[in-house]
Amino acid sequence: MRIVYGVQSTGKGHLSRLLGLLPLFQRDGHELLVLITGRWDPPKYFLDAISGVRHRRFPGLPMVADQAGAISKRGTVKAFATQLPKLLNSFHKANRLISAFDPDLIVSDFDPVTGSPFVAPNVYKIGIGNCIAAVRWDVEHPAGLRRERFSARVVDRLGTSGLDVRLTCHFYPLDAECLPPILRPETLAMKAENRGHLLVYYAFPELLAPVIAYAERHPATPVIIYGQRARSRGLPPNVRVEMDSSRFLGDFAACDAFVGTAGFQSIAEGFYFGKKLVVQPIEGHYEQMWNATELEKHGMGRWCRGDLEEALGQSVDAALHDELVPWYRSGAERHYDRIIHCAGR
Repeated sequence: MRIVYGVQSTGKGHLSRLLGLLPLFQRDGHELLVLITGRWDPPKYFLDAISGVRHRRFPGLPMVADQAGAISKRGTVKAFATQLPKLLNSFHKANRLISAFDPDLIVSDFDPVTGSPFVAPNVYKIGIGNCIAAVRWDVEHPAGLRRERFSARVVDRLGTSGLDVRLTCHFYPLDAECLPPILRPETLAMKAENRGHLLVYYAFPELLAPVIAYAERHPATPVIIYGQRARSRGLPPNVRVEMDSSRFLGDFAACDAFVGTAGFQSIAEGFYFGKKLVVQPIEGHYEQMWNATELEKHGMGRWCRGDLEEALGQSVDAALHDELVPWYRSGAERHYDRIIHCAGR
């Protein structure tokens, strides 16, 4: 088949899912056109992996943070209004590109371009991703977040209203139809061990205060921080700010515990590696707050509400880990089989 695959680069988890599915598309001889949408350029490891695949970049929906490391609703709405002409231009260019490619199928991973009803409306479209699970009406939602949930559903409709089928995945099997996470081959091939360090991934320096306090109280524990643009002054000597993203997966597989925002792929990879997980969801980001709630609900990790020491006092549920690891390992194959089945409709 000729397949257009739309993916956003705002979160690396979306990109990782494509890397998990890519070997299966290539194994069966499908011809791919990859459309990447987002503010930031994909990391080098991703571009290297798709170097032999036809691909194009487009601007995407903006998300603006405030000075406290939370989502600024006003700033995001303003940025969206400012960027709307660019997005509409992306619709026009993508529609022409897809028409020339003449695909049999479009797969969209929460991509506002390929998921739009204005782009290639006559091509069958299948949506994948964890974002779909967070806005389902039949799942339990955290109390007190009605406004955030409404905003999430608005964003969901902006990115998925043109889809014919929506496939749900989650880091815990919600029901028989729920698919596992898609892990990239490098993750599946990595051997987990414990070298005793704390691994941290935060793009927002405003969220680092509990980590720095913990590092100061535990000077013998190495702390490796990813996601920062530079090393801040005054950090404890046991804290290393790592800029080389190619080292992240190895440090992840070898850490004692992972601390980060509640992004889906980090949770899935951390659980697969059998690590203690501590998350601090981005304030105002409904999907992350739902992920954090789900993580605690299923006994897979903790939501850090200020005291990192307390959150790290957890133990890994080895029985649950052993039960779900085979399900995780089957994620890419299950998604691929469902995609091909739906395409045959």
